[in-house]
Amino acid sequence: MTRYRTALTNGLFALQVLLAMLLLLRDSLKLPAWLQWAGRSHPLLLHFPIAFLLLLILAEAFQKRWSAQAGLRSTVDWLWMHAVLLATLTALSGLFLSVEGGYDEATLDRHMWLGALTAFLSYAGFLTFVEGRFPKPLGRAFLAACALTLVWGSHTGGTLTHGEDFLSLKRGGEEKNRLVVTDSTAVFAAAVKPMLEAKCQSCHNDNKTKGGFNMAQRTLLLNGGEEGPPWIAGRPDSSLMMRRILLALDDEKHMPPKGKPQLTPEEIELLHRWIASGADLDRTFRDFEPTDSFRIFAAAFTGRDRSPVESNKSYAFPRADGALVAKLNSPYRVIAPVGKGSPALDLSFHIGSQYKPASLEECLPLAEQLVQVSLRNMPAGDESINTLSRFPNLEKLSLAGTSVSGKTLGMLTACKKLESVSLSQTRVDRASVEALAVIPALRKVYLWRTAVGVADIESLKKRFPSILWEDGAGADSDELLALTPPMMVRPEHQVFDKGDGLRLRHPMQGVTIRYTTDGTDPDSLSSAVYGSPIPVTGPTHVKARAVMQGWLASPVSEFTVYARGIPVEGATLLSEPDLRYRSQGANSLIDGQKGESNNVLLNWLGYRDVPFNAHFRLGGRDSVRRVVLSMADNHGSYIMPPLRVTVFAGTDSSKLSPIGSLVPVQPTRYGPVVNLAYAVAVKPGRYTHFRVQADPVSSLPAWHNGRRDKGWIFVDEVFFE
Repeated sequence: MTRYRTALTNGLFALQVLLAMLLLLRDSLKLPAWLQWAGRSHPLLLHFPIAFLLLLILAEAFQKRWSAQAGLRSTVDWLWMHAVLLATLTALSGLFLSVEGGYDEATLDRHMWLGALTAFLSYAGFLTFVEGRFPKPLGRAFLAACALTLVWGSHTGGTLTHGEDFLSLKRGGEEKNRLVVTDSTAVFAAAVKPMLEAKCQSCHNDNKTKGGFNMAQRTLLLNGGEEGPPWIAGRPDSSLMMRRILLALDDEKHMPPKGKPQLTPEEIELLHRWIASGADLDRTFRDFEPTDSFRIFAAAFTGRDRSPVESNKSYAFPRADGALVAKLNSPYRVIAPVGKGSPALDLSFHIGSQYKPASLEECLPLAEQLVQVSLRNMPAGDESINTLSRFPNLEKLSLAGTSVSGKTLGMLTACKKLESVSLSQTRVDRASVEALAVIPALRKVYLWRTAVGVADIESLKKRFPSILWEDGAGADSDELLALTPPMMVRPEHQVFDKGDGLRLRHPMQGVTIRYTTDGTDPDSLSSAVYGSPIPVTGPTHVKARAVMQGWLASPVSEFTVYARGIPVEGATLLSEPDLRYRSQGANSLIDGQKGESNNVLLNWLGYRDVPFNAHFRLGGRDSVRRVVLSMADNHGSYIMPPLRVTVFAGTDSSKLSPIGSLVPVQPTRYGPVVNLAYAVAVKPGRYTHFRVQADPVSSLPAWHNGRRDKGWIFVDEVFFE
């Protein structure tokens, strides 16, 4: 025990010196990633020194009452040593955490210095009451000052995390000032804003602006942060906030961060529906139809026992098993009641890459309760119709933007209660949609951007006048709708053999696809018209957009594809990738399997602390003129272009000489998540051995939220041409 006490006493002195030095050098402090990560223990550690120091203040204040009791002095001494240790570690971890940025600087500085003073004063108390270095009256002054900095520092810490009034008494009166919700109340103020305040605003307020995003004020909320506005009205799946919420919990960009209260599936659905409805901060409940499903859904979040916006529709079927609903719910598949207290359920899917046919089939145990289903923009095909036809109480169905062709659409006649079907942006034609007309309850069919022409619509209206056949023209005679962007015929096919070409498609007939391969955005008049497969003779970056008379041109879609190149006989890694991003090792570089830059867990090799370095063996039968690296570019995830790519080659693996290098241009702001090709021109020759090296950036630029941190590089393929 004596040895432990001696070691701990010496350690306390060393930690105090370290804390003082780091505080003085804070402005120029650069920390490795693991040490920044260690800073995230700060919220966990801080509770212990608070409790220990409060106990010590009481113990020393009433020392005369217990000093005569055997054994208590040694217990208090033990408490002193560990209180100082924890106070110092808390201050150090807070200092490490502050490097991440995103906090109000004045409040952060105040909190940091108060925390450090608490650690220093606790050490002075230890030297007084345990070591006997100072007189007791001075020790009591240290204790009083320590109590003051402890309370004041705790208050500033709460302010940093939760806002100015976190520790104030006025929070207790919030219930009295609770918003009274009526039909004239804005849906955002009644349902969406309270959820954002509870789950998001602790990291995005006047004192703490993670990512430069402040949600405390209306104008700042709409402006967004360093990566742009939080949402795009009408486009929830393209909105930054939704994408961050739906990331995997362990992803460093997931919001709210791991360890913070997470949004429930119902809250995610609320936010998704609100953005889809237009994300209008002032639109009231009255502005929605009384039977509108979003109005009914949002009303359930207002806490009103008797809401005038509740659905008055009753259902005879029983409620679903709550445990089953909870099991099936996920950020990508949301199941929620259509109205407060209703047994009827709404099913919607999000993030197309997570959707599989089984995702819908797994919901068959809830077939009786599902009355609304949205597969909007999911990669769902005709096979989904078979599953949907087994939902007997289905009333509202959205297949907009799916791959449904219409061949099996007649199976939906089994859904006798189906009232509304959206088939916008699909390949259905008149013959296929006409099969729906026999459904007795059907009242609306949405056919925007389909192969059903104007003449077909007029004919359908005459034959089936009880059904509204909506082609979009009725929304606003002056409104022009935007086309969806073109797609690759085989999106998984990104490495092309000689003679093969890139094929594009669009689900709507009559659309012209314009494209470029020089990096510029295609225009509607002069850019090349896609008619036959685009030749792929090397790394090819294609930008394409759809155009058609009477429609707005689509957003630009981008594809980077590669030619297979000279066969590689073998590959060996000379530097080890990060443990989390090893894929299939060296074979990942020559297997022709491309990765996606927004999912670096598949097919990618990731490097951060050491350069990418790999050896390749070729037959030497072909002359190599350039080497191409396929790399990820995702600035928000710290994935940057390499500082330099260098190629070495020769006929003897032990004697390789540099034959080419490339210094990529570094970005000056956040850009899109894309796959980039870096082509290094080399001195032509029939080499048999190559070494390729790519160096990650050692310090992220000043504009980046992770400034001064190390950058990542990710490589999934290397080609020789």
